[in-house]
Amino acid sequence: MVDLLLQWRPALGSDLDINKSSPLHFASSDGDCSVIEKIITHSPPNTTYLQDSEGLSALSAAALMGHVSAVRLLLRFHPACADVRDNHGRTFLHAAAMKGHSSIVSYVIKDIMLEHLLNTQDNEGNTPLHLAVVAGEHKVIYKLLSSGKVRAHIMNDAGCTPSDLIENSTGFYSMDIMKWRETTSKNIAVVSTLVATVAFSAAFNVPGSYGSSGKANLSGHRRYDAFMVLDTIAMTTSVIATILLIYGRASRSHRSWLGFMVAMHFLWLSLNSMMLAFFTAMVAVMREKNSMKVALTQVIYNGLYILMTLLANLATPRSLLGVMQLLVGSCFERRRRAKRRISRQFPFVIFYALNVVVFIVVNTLALSAIQVTG
Repeated sequence: MVDLLLQWRPALGSDLDINKSSPLHFASSDGDCSVIEKIITHSPPNTTYLQDSEGLSALSAAALMGHVSAVRLLLRFHPACADVRDNHGRTFLHAAAMKGHSSIVSYVIKDIMLEHLLNTQDNEGNTPLHLAVVAGEHKVIYKLLSSGKVRAHIMNDAGCTPSDLIENSTGFYSMDIMKWRETTSKNIAVVSTLVATVAFSAAFNVPGSYGSSGKANLSGHRRYDAFMVLDTIAMTTSVIATILLIYGRASRSHRSWLGFMVAMHFLWLSLNSMMLAFFTAMVAVMREKNSMKVALTQVIYNGLYILMTLLANLATPRSLLGVMQLLVGSCFERRRRAKRRISRQFPFVIFYALNVVVFIVVNTLALSAIQVTG
């Protein structure tokens, strides 16, 4: 239909609405490459350069919405439109960096004809890196810095480099890492409280019940003793984890990262102990020769694997790959500066990331060994 209309009247492609938006603006915003190609083919050459009331071109509209295919198509037909700026003096790369569209940023980095946009400043002197830092778009920041083509020490009109903005940003750290930790702490505190409640209740609902004397019928049995020890460990460690998490949320200090890290280990220990306590309680009341024990053993082993996976995912900021990139990337010079800045703000973040990796590796090896020997 678009093709027929434009063949009938090519001028329709450059008609503007009340906001000075053309049909190409709308097609680019939707990322509809087939419509974009039809409009560019039949419309006057200046259609791609038309700007709406905010100064946005069709290319900037596509970049704001993250449509990398539309961006490629527009630049293939009209490469010069890459230099069109909006009312704030921002290019399409500024728009993509501000919105966190890392695929468009990667495309610009790889295209030698667009490299000059990486350090272009807007009316306030902000480069795409400045805007990405303010928005807290860590993926874009990583891509820009790792490209080696971005000058990270450019100052804006306020005299701030991107590094200066990191310290004042509510997005990059406070709204990202810290918000993640606060949310995770709250959820884990609920889990640890539930574990403590279950462990407390289990101590008064022992396997084998109580005799007329008020003592447990299985008192002195080695499996009963193992149940009591494991239940006590689960109760104690879950209470400690809850206290550490509540303290960390209340204090909001740098050292609360250490408390958060220790609490994760105590919670892991309490969950393991609770599962093993359940296992020993079930075995204690069974007959010596019972095929159900084998099935319970497999359930416990598989349950431990699931617990380890869930806790590792919950305790990992972003993805495990991102954590590894932070640790490995800090060995290189341009990443060392970022690492030092992170360490100054949150001293235990790097150590915590390393701890997560070690936690996953050790638990995987331990559970694999138990499965093989079992």
